[in-house]
Amino acid sequence: MTLRFLQNRREFLQSVGAAGLTVIYTRLAEAGPAADTAQQAAPANTWSGPPGKARYRIEGVPKVTGAKIYARDFRARDMEGWPAGPERYALVLRTTVVDRPFQGIDLSVLPPELLPQQIITAEKLADDKITFPSSMTPPVGRPGGLLVAQGKLPVYFGQPAVILIFTDFATWRQASRRLQFHKGVVKYGPAADPDMWASPQQPPYSPPTYLTRVAKGKQELFSQVKDGQSNPTGSAPVDREARKWRADIKAEFNQSDVTTFTGTYDTQVLDPVFMEPEAGLGWLEPAKDGQTGGTLHLVLGTQSTNGDFQTTLNLFSNAGCPVQVSTIVLNSCYPGGGFGGRDVSTVPVIMALAAAYAGGPVRLAYDRYEQFQSGLKQLGATVTPRLAIGRDGRFRAIEYDMVLKAGGNNNYSQWVAQLAAYCGGGSYDIDKVAINAGARPTPGVVAGSMRGFGGPQAFFGIECLIDEAAETLKIDPIALRLRNVLKTGDRTVTGAPIEQAMRLKDICERAAATPLWADRAAEKQRRDTATLAYGVGFALSNQAFGTGGDGVMAEVSLAPDGRITMSTNAVDMGNGSATSLAVSTAAALGANADAIAMGKVVPFVAGLGFDSTLPASEQVWTNPRYTASFSMSSSACLTGFHQVHAAEQAARMLFLTGILPTARVLWRARVAADKVRWKDGALTARGRRPLPLAEIAAAAHARKGVVGAMVHAYNQARWVVGTYTVDGVRHTGPIDGLSTRLGGEANWRIHDRQDTKPPPANGYLYGRSHYAPSGTLAAVEVNRDTGAARVIALHTYLDSGRVIQPDLLTGQYEGGAAMGIGYALLENLPLLKEGGGSGRWNLDRYSVPLAGDVPLDRLTLELLGTEDANGKGIAEAVLCPIAPAIVNAIAHAVGRRFRSLPVTAADIRQKKEPA
Repeated sequence: MTLRFLQNRREFLQSVGAAGLTVIYTRLAEAGPAADTAQQAAPANTWSGPPGKARYRIEGVPKVTGAKIYARDFRARDMEGWPAGPERYALVLRTTVVDRPFQGIDLSVLPPELLPQQIITAEKLADDKITFPSSMTPPVGRPGGLLVAQGKLPVYFGQPAVILIFTDFATWRQASRRLQFHKGVVKYGPAADPDMWASPQQPPYSPPTYLTRVAKGKQELFSQVKDGQSNPTGSAPVDREARKWRADIKAEFNQSDVTTFTGTYDTQVLDPVFMEPEAGLGWLEPAKDGQTGGTLHLVLGTQSTNGDFQTTLNLFSNAGCPVQVSTIVLNSCYPGGGFGGRDVSTVPVIMALAAAYAGGPVRLAYDRYEQFQSGLKQLGATVTPRLAIGRDGRFRAIEYDMVLKAGGNNNYSQWVAQLAAYCGGGSYDIDKVAINAGARPTPGVVAGSMRGFGGPQAFFGIECLIDEAAETLKIDPIALRLRNVLKTGDRTVTGAPIEQAMRLKDICERAAATPLWADRAAEKQRRDTATLAYGVGFALSNQAFGTGGDGVMAEVSLAPDGRITMSTNAVDMGNGSATSLAVSTAAALGANADAIAMGKVVPFVAGLGFDSTLPASEQVWTNPRYTASFSMSSSACLTGFHQVHAAEQAARMLFLTGILPTARVLWRARVAADKVRWKDGALTARGRRPLPLAEIAAAAHARKGVVGAMVHAYNQARWVVGTYTVDGVRHTGPIDGLSTRLGGEANWRIHDRQDTKPPPANGYLYGRSHYAPSGTLAAVEVNRDTGAARVIALHTYLDSGRVIQPDLLTGQYEGGAAMGIGYALLENLPLLKEGGGSGRWNLDRYSVPLAGDVPLDRLTLELLGTEDANGKGIAEAVLCPIAPAIVNAIAHAVGRRFRSLPVTAADIRQKKEPA
């Protein structure tokens, strides 16, 4: 997945605006035989199985043999064209308090030979008019920017104070050892009252999310989809209407035929614990003759190539900035684990600034202490669901307040809170809904979208409360869920219609019939001893995949020898996207891709011709140069449905516009598309000789036919559909952009979209519309003496849709199981003073699941028979029910409820119920 983009600022801004972009794309210079393995398959394509399948990951051999594929692997000497001398090294010094003003740094512990050559401060960046991204927006009333200024209170624990640049590795290494844990290096003034943290009413990052829905039977009386977004504390007409309906919802809890259940549940802060702590390289190459500025080279493991481009450009965009950058080269490597933890990370910004001021190539490489101190965290949460249940066991109303504990910059925290709100109704059909969700600023380390994007927090609260209710009502917990699960034709908490096959009922019925559940009482009686307690718990989730408005893209090209290359904006964060996408060409082209380039965005800007600067009047689907979302950060949950769709459509369009027309020429007959088949790498038709793909490819290039297809697709509840005329033939498909490339040509031909079928008019109000239902049974043993809980079995049911690559699906589940166990029992990072921002955390203090914590011999994934021709994004879906299932199992084992994560041995030893 090693990519290299080259473009100047003017071209990029024009590309974002008028799509007039000339892009030079090259690969990262090889350093040894396998430096470029991210888009280059293993020798002889040994990874590839039969069409549509893989023997192992496309990047598997490079990973296990230690090839250079991560940003951490590279040095300046590996980069073609970079200076040959020693690279400089950057060190970030961070604050560890928030109640005392920062007063500079004291480097007196360093001898003269270890002093840095450059010190980058907030004042210098302000003088140079550096422009920071919106993700670094601080809470109300606090100073913004990356670095804390002298005399100002740090905004959060671990906020960068200064960036030091050292001349070489040896100097950096010796200096960092003396500076890293020395309390006197970062200086502070006398204690001050940090007013913003003193008030519990600090407003949440904007916008908070409010959902109000009331239905009667199948009639929608009020909802976000029907009436628009509302704020029950606001003054607009829709807000006043929401207030009225919320009074009706509240009254439901006072009805004589309902029982009300409520509880407050807490989830902890988590660290992503990447395999590779963040690292990067940068070099600002001086301007050459004819250039107005230098060339900024960056080597990054990133989740968001498009975002990093835009952020880097904006840093130096102010007219008064003395740092002139006319060209940016981004070398994107495998991130070494992502899952939200590298989404709007500060590392690209720090790397760009270090390169701008270092005077030569510079390297940044965090150790694990620094990663804990600075890396994005999962938001902790305090969630309070309140559920009204009728005498018939039906859920009549829910009120759900969610406070997600964000850090000192907003990052994506407000959107994490939004998805938590969308998950607030759980997997259930509830006619009366009032949900409030906000990401409240704290002085904790900046948090973001990692590990579930709000879903795990929301599902933990509702799934544990339902078990508590079932116990009180003396109803089997799965039976209670079965009375209330969502079905096709029901509506979500936003009022969005559920149009997909909804398999929650199937999951509950299968779980109830499983011996692990059906025999749990007898098994508990058999297993319980004076020292061990046994229990089984269940939890359900209906996690959405995608953002609700997703733009994806893919390019498939055919070489003269028949080799297939795919390019995509997707980033493989360890979930296997590269492999899944490489095999997705098989249905249309009869073979897997031979190579795949990941994380590409810029070439699609010019190739597809969309215009993001259109006036509002032209931002309509009848305009072929409009799309609602061009590109976005990659997410593990986008591959199976969204990215695979784009890849398959690119391959399909290449087949229809290039391969089939060439085959007809070779056959000298107009054979219909539905009359041909791929067999053993050759295109076949009745009465015609088989045509090997290599022969078709050679002929297509020779006749200058279509040899490449580039598509863009947009999904909001459904795919946008367009019709395109290519060489006089009309083609219709679920894409909103198409370009083709002819043999011997470098430029792409843009085919304007016609007869567009747009998404639903109110689709933007749905919130989410695609779901991967999942449920988990967990069995635990608890040592009565020590309180230690051990998971001895996990059985998960999943509607995964069409399975692209079975072992990758299994791998995602196994990873989700380990994360869920860590979430429930082990992982915990304090939010404030004693947390990661202190710089004192490492894996000696932060407990992660090891092999002995995961029941590898009783870890089972049961897939529901698919009713969907599409795959689903299941990365978060398998994670969401695991922690509540484990906590419900512990309650069954010891007869007491727990409402805070993680549930530790000390918690279990205490003999009191939660308040």
